Amino acid sequence: MIRDEISEYPYSGKITHVFAGKGMASDESVVIYEGEMDSHTQTAESGTTLQTSSYIISIPLKKNDNDEYIIPQKGDKIELTRYWEIIHLTIDNVEPSQLGGISIYATRNSW
Repeated sequence: MIRDEISEYPYSGKITHVFAGKGMASDESVVIYEGEMDSHTQTAESGTTLQTSSYIISIPLKKNDNDEYIIPQKGDKIELTRYWEIIHLTIDNVEPSQLGGISIYATRNSW
């Protein structure tokens, strides 16, 4: 990136979906998206009390190897890397856009 250039997706991360195992089989975690992201905080930290924060995560609308759109689902996990920190989130809702992106509403797991 050139200095003073603003990127639409300045951060990186991955989204993981957990497929529940049937019977005695173990659950299987699969990374369904890994790449560029952006984030905005909806609920900020309040005073000295830590609270769960809500985020809007943006990713580009892309297709997988099977030519299907990658649309995360409620409950999927996000690992967002912003400069010096890694933030772990759980997806609450997802809204694809006709403009080529996906807005993901997520809650922070821990501080």
